[in-house]
Amino acid sequence: MNFGMILDLLIMACGVYMVYWAVQMKSTNKIPEMLVGKGFPINRAKDPQGFIKFTFPYTFGAGAVLLISGLLGALELFILYPIADTLVSVVPVVVIICYGVILMKAQKKYLVGR
Repeated sequence: MNFGMILDLLIMACGVYMVYWAVQMKSTNKIPEMLVGKGFPINRAKDPQGFIKFTFPYTFGAGAVLLISGLLGALELFILYPIADTLVSVVPVVVIICYGVILMKAQKKYLVGR
C-alpha cells in the first residue's frame, strides 16, 4: 500500500463523515460542532435553522464528492488515463476550498449576524 492509496482512503473517510454530519444535522436540527468550531456558543446563534437549511446541500454534496473521489482513487480505476487520474486528485482540493468559503459565509450570515 502506497501513500497515494492511504490518502485516497482518508479522503473517502472524510467524505463518509461529512455525509454523516449532513444527515445528523438535518435529522436532529442541531449544528455539529465540527462545522462551527469547538466552543462556539450555538445557543446564541442568530439563525441556526437557516444555517442548517443553507449548509445541508453543500455539506452533503461535498461529502459525496469526496467519497466518490476517494473511492475512485483507491480503486485506481483511471490509472491508465493520466488526465482523469489528475482530475480525481484535483477535484477534492477544489471542493474543500469551495466548501470552506461557503461555510465561512454561512457562519457570518446565519450564526454571527454580519
